[in-house]
Amino acid sequence: MIASISRDKDISMDAYLFNAGVSQSQIRPLPSRYGQMRDSLQTWDSCITAIVYGGDADRAQKKFEAWCCTSPEGENAVETEIKKVLAAQFVDQLFTESGSEPPDWPEISRQAFHVLQETPVDDFEQGYWVEINEVVPPGKTSFNIETLKQGLPEDIRSGLNWSPDKKFFFLVSVLSPRPMPVFPADEPEVDVSVQSVHDDAPEENPDDGKPDLDSAVAALPEMRDKEAAALVVARNSVVAAWLWRKFAANTKLAANEIQIGPCCAFIPVE
Repeated sequence: MIASISRDKDISMDAYLFNAGVSQSQIRPLPSRYGQMRDSLQTWDSCITAIVYGGDADRAQKKFEAWCCTSPEGENAVETEIKKVLAAQFVDQLFTESGSEPPDWPEISRQAFHVLQETPVDDFEQGYWVEINEVVPPGKTSFNIETLKQGLPEDIRSGLNWSPDKKFFFLVSVLSPRPMPVFPADEPEVDVSVQSVHDDAPEENPDDGKPDLDSAVAALPEMRDKEAAALVVARNSVVAAWLWRKFAANTKLAANEIQIGPCCAFIPVE
């Protein structure tokens, strides 16, 4: 469910970033031990991400969940079970290197699709590989993009796109603080010679029969709680993070870790 965020001038109420941890299964032909093909049920866990715009929070989440479970028609449709949904509201600004403006989501969706079609899948120069919270920590106050560039280590600077004529859409996820570890309190010693008749009864577990999300998927940054999301148009991920840090400097989100990722699917509520 979507965590409540106070309505103010900085937060948009009509666009949301959703992440879902899902378990999917499909009948697929696989070779048997004798080399013959046979149908076998394959199951895997994954994370699905999308931007939903044009409706309130409840309608947006219902639309997202329906979209997650949609499978192309065919003999071997993919069955999807949603195990966890996370969501964050978008800041009501599209950030660019020349300033910010209210987002026109249908137009952004069209432009982002066009850019995606022209961008190689393994485009290294976008900089998703950069450890962004180390390179652009809170308080990074470079005067402009050139001073930001010159302040980077050579191995990072040389791998990024710096052409102002080549820009990409970046998705900024503002992560919630990690929860503090909880240590169990010391338990009093129990006389094992005196036991309840109920000690041998099996413990009830309300989650029996419903396995948890695969640990590798559950540990992804996408599956962390988030405070907000933003969309940035910039030449690389370092510039995108710097633009966000400038905006957030005087807000309650200034110190939060961020994740920079590529633009994802856009889904209109209507």
